Amino acid sequence: MGGGETNLRACICCGRCSDVCPETDPKLVMMALKADLIGAKVPERFHECGYVTTQCGSEMCEGLPEIDDGDDVYVVPGCVAKRRVPFVVYSARRALQLIGKGNRELPGNRCCTHPLVFSLESERSKEEIIRGMGESAEGRDTVTLCGSCTLEFARQGIDFPHICTYLAHHLDALRSLPGAGLRVSVEPGCSTEHYFDDFCAVVRACGCEIVNDTCGCCGKGIPGVQEGLAVERQRESEKADVIVIGCPNCLTAYDRTEGGKPVLYLTELVCLAAGESMTQRYHRIKL
Repeated sequence: MGGGETNLRACICCGRCSDVCPETDPKLVMMALKADLIGAKVPERFHECGYVTTQCGSEMCEGLPEIDDGDDVYVVPGCVAKRRVPFVVYSARRALQLIGKGNRELPGNRCCTHPLVFSLESERSKEEIIRGMGESAEGRDTVTLCGSCTLEFARQGIDFPHICTYLAHHLDALRSLPGAGLRVSVEPGCSTEHYFDDFCAVVRACGCEIVNDTCGCCGKGIPGVQEGLAVERQRESEKADVIVIGCPNCLTAYDRTEGGKPVLYLTELVCLAAGESMTQRYHRIKL
């Protein structure tokens, strides 16, 4: 790559390049090059459980009440929410309940094939996984908790919106909640920034004030990159009581930032607007 290996390793795969040039989708090219460089491959656990991320301990959801299944909406949790921060899945399902929508996880849900480890897999094999989940929905409203999941489904012509977009269609129900009354820094995450207006509408409907003017990437844990971006995000958020995000992976990054602001996933904010804060116990940085 003409001396570009260092830059390739530092690529955070945020997708800005594909926003500029959607015809060729250079993000996918960069992901394939990076996967080849570092020898990324689909782990065996994907074939065992359907997810590529490692499983957290039960303490990350211990003590949360069961949510009765309903039939209005399916939820696609995604790898990180399902396996590392399952309390986010609880908050999403509870938030849907709070706007009067019974819900359950999509039957047979699994990884959306967006992670880097799938970049060298055949398009046909990835398409089969995505289309299989699309068929499982049987036409029912279905939401994701990750902007990258939504984009992967959209590539196959499947409309599974990010939950912020679904909630943005129920603003009156959100406004009927007591409200959270917080000063919020909105940091949706790289992929969820595509739904920025919906995201902000939900935050305001929860009775909060948005206080930051810019937002960006969390750094995705890449050494030499994440540190500088973390400083940028915290600087953007200095006037806020809390950072609200729309990406489970961003949640894990912000919550381990030394001296950083508290962080909430968007549906945790909805729950907080209803007076429910049970998921706060799983955060390192407390609100």
